[in-house]
Amino acid sequence: MKDTVKSKQQPTEPSQELVESGDRSVANVLIDSMTLINRTYVYEFASEAYCRDHGRSKKEIVGNPVAEIWGEATFKKVIKKHLDQCFTGNVVRYDNWLEVPGREARCYRVSYSPYFNGSGQITHAMVASQDITDLKREEESIEKSEPGFKAILKNMHYGVFTFDVEGRFTYVNDVVVKRSGYPRKWYAEKSLFDVVWPQDRERVQEHFKATVRGEQVSPYEFSFKKAADEVAWAQISTTPIRNGGSVVGVLGVIMDITKRIKFEQALIESEKKYRTLFEDSRDAIFITDKEGLLTDVNRSFLKLFGYTKEETKGLRAIDTYVNREDCKRYMKAIEEQGFVEDFKAKLKKKNGKIMVCLLNGTPLRTHDGTIQGYQGIARDERYKKS
Repeated sequence: MKDTVKSKQQPTEPSQELVESGDRSVANVLIDSMTLINRTYVYEFASEAYCRDHGRSKKEIVGNPVAEIWGEATFKKVIKKHLDQCFTGNVVRYDNWLEVPGREARCYRVSYSPYFNGSGQITHAMVASQDITDLKREEESIEKSEPGFKAILKNMHYGVFTFDVEGRFTYVNDVVVKRSGYPRKWYAEKSLFDVVWPQDRERVQEHFKATVRGEQVSPYEFSFKKAADEVAWAQISTTPIRNGGSVVGVLGVIMDITKRIKFEQALIESEKKYRTLFEDSRDAIFITDKEGLLTDVNRSFLKLFGYTKEETKGLRAIDTYVNREDCKRYMKAIEEQGFVEDFKAKLKKKNGKIMVCLLNGTPLRTHDGTIQGYQGIARDERYKKS
């Protein structure tokens, strides 16, 4: 069961350092199994829950290929194709039974979301996964054990509803009552659409109607209102209830995904803050690839050198040096020392005017230590801070 939608571009650049050491609001909601995977299929971040679920430490996951964690066969057969779809800009969701080497097969509900850098390039897949093995087994039990139907629903670990064909509640289990905050009797006169927030109501109605028509509907997400007027998010799976071949109701199994949604929102907000700091810095900040081609610059860089953002595309850092050998020495010093501070060089503006600048620089490395680019700061020597 898979759902694929096209993602809207959002300029973000997730990183291990950002999530772990940057904005603590991200860490505070980092409870679900979350990972960040780069385009070379290497883990750059793994949440505590993800590590715990797989019986490994962060060191055993972060920096290692996905195929090493899941096994080459599972990676090639299942995971890689979904990551490749994500890297083309699609949000991918699916349920599947997967087997980690040395452990029994488990069923996971997985979503892949693309993340973009400041240049609009997709750099990572943010993967949220939930182990739904118990849910799947309970669903199977419901199908096989009609006489024990009510007892099973009562004791399930997930929220369970039944509805009539109009969407009115005919049953809710204890999990629903507890997590929603509404008393059981409240549901007697309500429908599913009464708890869904208005912006999602039409979409939920369309999915519900499709289930009533007997169609197979992929799990979908929506926001809903708790008794205390709190906004929460859920993922629901719906199945038609049949009697004599006719659909007489709908069974819904619901999973609270509020923590995951808050994590995604916090991560996006954190990236926005990073971009704000980057753009608003008074220092001229630039980022290049390993060949020295500029991939990102801030407003102060554009002001200092006199270029437009568009003009920096395709511009090499070495082209801004009066003496090209200075650029080579600057890059070599970064590679050998790990950083450079107050490296003096003559640089030229777009109009040809020469200025003496002090440069700071650090390498951008992959997890195997390979340099994939450089990040630097340029300051006009005349304005050096004392």
